[in-house]
Amino acid sequence: MKPRGWLLLLWMFLFTWEPLRFAVELSASLGTLGMRGPAGAVELVAHGATAALTMAAAWALWIRNPQAPALASLAVAASAAVTIQSAFWSHLPVDVPPGMQLPRSLAAVIHAGLWIWYLRTSRRVRALHG
Repeated sequence: MKPRGWLLLLWMFLFTWEPLRFAVELSASLGTLGMRGPAGAVELVAHGATAALTMAAAWALWIRNPQAPALASLAVAASAAVTIQSAFWSHLPVDVPPGMQLPRSLAAVIHAGLWIWYLRTSRRVRALHG
């Protein structure tokens, strides 16, 4: 049985959102990475690692790995951390309008918190990955 309902929604978020965000960020900054310096390169590598982590978590959920809920929790927390880092400190191009850093960061923390709560309390998650 593959993910359904909320678990499928989480799977789609993990499998698409962070990798697409990273792809857009990479394409926007690759041509100017030389002028962004080592901090920009480190940031880009960290964002790429987060995208890889989210895809690994999505795959683990899909194949019903017993460690998938823990990996998915780590992945959504890492996604929130990348969102917060990008909002307040970035050497890469960002699309956060002035004054929206705090609301966007709070939304990311709430989003991650709700998914982590779901992963820890859902009977469906326990049934599939328990």
